[in-house]
Amino acid sequence: MGLLKMPSLEQISSITIQDTKISFSFAGRGEPILCFHGNPGTKSIFSNMMSKLENTNIKLIAPDRFGHNLTDELFSEKEDLWQDTSIYASLINAKLDKKGWILGYDYGCLTAIKIAIKYPDKVKGLILINPYISPENPDDKLSSLPKFAKNFFIGTILGIFVPYDYETIFTKRITDTFSPEKPTEDYIDNSLQRIARFESILAFINDNNTRIKIQNELKEEIKKISVPSFAVFGSKDAITNIEKQKEIISLIPNIKTEISESNGHFMPYLNPDYCIEFIKKAIF
Repeated sequence: MGLLKMPSLEQISSITIQDTKISFSFAGRGEPILCFHGNPGTKSIFSNMMSKLENTNIKLIAPDRFGHNLTDELFSEKEDLWQDTSIYASLINAKLDKKGWILGYDYGCLTAIKIAIKYPDKVKGLILINPYISPENPDDKLSSLPKFAKNFFIGTILGIFVPYDYETIFTKRITDTFSPEKPTEDYIDNSLQRIARFESILAFINDNNTRIKIQNELKEEIKKISVPSFAVFGSKDAITNIEKQKEIISLIPNIKTEISESNGHFMPYLNPDYCIEFIKKAIF
């Protein structure tokens, strides 16, 4: 009697590194790949991919990025745009046996690239899905809301009123992310419960501030990446300007880039099979 083939089951766990709790999900067996979600977003973006791992020899490990969903916010006395990389390097040591592939989606591609720049010995290669690394508008301004939120009185007031404004902003963002398809009302409601909390909004704004601040340094450092690198863009992406994002991605030496004519921005969720096949082409 043959063994029953069991589907890959997503599991959730957490680890504390440098006094910071990181919540992560994982599924599959085989080559471990550390996956970083977008902005706004949570590790749940990779759940559909995790359900497709049977007989793939792939293991996906997906943390909530700092400040998002169930992972703690990073605190520092002085600003350090690369602070997250040291903690993620320790996560790679603990969960990927000291070295592994890094996958980024949307803003998560910036996180993946930063790790490859600062800790190349920890990275086997990069897989980038719909990178959102460069600000779409060169006139984008830094937000001072995170700074005001540190004041207890002002932060309390902001925490009450800001989420109402961002429900509208994030609803449009979710709708555009799904394009050319449409999200259900239930999906929008469930997503807003996770990402329209004040703490998640601050993480969203901090991500955008980082993306603006790091550009000049990133454009030089990204040229030093030496690991195998692969990127895919969905031609129906309604979130990003593909040509704008390709400008900075092309600075990675020898990166292999392709365009998927059938996909939009939300590839990991809407087309997990395509993403799994893209991973397999990259690493096997």
